[in-house]
Amino acid sequence: MAKERGYRARSAFKLLDIQQKFNILKSGQKLVDLGAAPGSFLQVIEKFMGSDGLAVGVDLQDIEPLDNANIKTVRGDIMDTDQMIDLFKQAEFIKNGKGQADVLTSDLAPKTSGIKDVDQGLSVELTDQAFYLATRVLKPGGHFVGKVFEGADLPWLLKRVKRKFKKVSVFKPPSCRDRSFEKYIVGVGLKVGAN
Repeated sequence: MAKERGYRARSAFKLLDIQQKFNILKSGQKLVDLGAAPGSFLQVIEKFMGSDGLAVGVDLQDIEPLDNANIKTVRGDIMDTDQMIDLFKQAEFIKNGKGQADVLTSDLAPKTSGIKDVDQGLSVELTDQAFYLATRVLKPGGHFVGKVFEGADLPWLLKRVKRKFKKVSVFKPPSCRDRSFEKYIVGVGLKVGAN
């Protein structure tokens, strides 16, 4: 179905499900997408941000560019905080130390080992870093979407996100496979002074 609709991966449908429920993507926004390869989240973002929006996609691997001058793709390691902050400053998503972005999405997943507890711990570590970067790059009222594997560390991460966002939900998009233990943390409305 993803190929039929022109999406690069089925993960596009997960973001569409999130958008349908939370309505966080709007025209003219500035957005960051972490773990962006192969670019399916960016394709969905493009649909909603319109011609006035601006998006930056980051991944460890190259992302085939989208045919849109308002979507930049960058190779980078999200665990390298300094590199990410520099990138956001260059893109003017951080100005005078203050975040300017409206939405940060993260579809990051660790290289899985097959050992559920290990994979879940690595997933929480990645999503916690995405959440930290969201608090740096988002403006007050901005939104965060982060994929995470369900498990023992999830309540700890949720507690952290709830301190910074007005409303926090854990959502399993209908397009996720039944057997999948991935969920999305959706933080709506970054609190003033949270970054």
